[in-house]
Amino acid sequence: MTGIIVPSKDGGQFSAYLAEPDSTPAGTVIVIQEIFGVNAGIRGKCDWLASEGFLALAPDLFWRLEPNVQLTDKTQEEWERAFDLMNRFDVDQGIEDLKAAKHILHGHAHGNGKVGCLGYCLGGKLAYLLACRSDIDASIGYYGVGLEELTGEASNMTGALMLHIAGEDKFVPKEAQEKIHAALDGQESITLHDYPGMDHAFTRQGGDHYDEEKAALADTRSIAFLKEHLIS
Repeated sequence: MTGIIVPSKDGGQFSAYLAEPDSTPAGTVIVIQEIFGVNAGIRGKCDWLASEGFLALAPDLFWRLEPNVQLTDKTQEEWERAFDLMNRFDVDQGIEDLKAAKHILHGHAHGNGKVGCLGYCLGGKLAYLLACRSDIDASIGYYGVGLEELTGEASNMTGALMLHIAGEDKFVPKEAQEKIHAALDGQESITLHDYPGMDHAFTRQGGDHYDEEKAALADTRSIAFLKEHLIS
């Protein structure tokens, strides 16, 4: 596990956490942060993917606002700071930074040439948009926010997409979930999984809504999906 520097397309650069598997070449996965930055939880997701045989990279997407943000969900002050960063974050610019990270992984010496992504919350939204706005091979979004307003972009998708939807997500109400299903159900390259009774961030270990059983189910589905599209 180490850090690397990713050149941005507009002349800057940003850091990214990299976790490597024991055996290479490997399928590569961009891990897309929540609103708390590349914190211990996101780095842990990279380590988990590396243990499953993937090369995993978590880029610092808040670098243009404040480099190296590492917040938790434990205090009101950190929540307020996280929401402030999210509200000032330029989604379109973030997608361009993710494309830069994808370029690095596509040519990485330990990669097999296939690149996927996996994101949570804000990262779930960005994973969906990266699927729509790039030729990434596979994308996974956990409880992505605002997708009901972006379903029209799905027609541009060339890779595969999996979405994990929390049935009682306080940030994605039932009406929004219904719009997502109405627009995306039945498309061959898209898989939607619903988790009745689950609230937002049900896979965030240590979080208020963490559910070990449903988190394990979602993660098992994700690993199988990534292996199908990035390894087999």
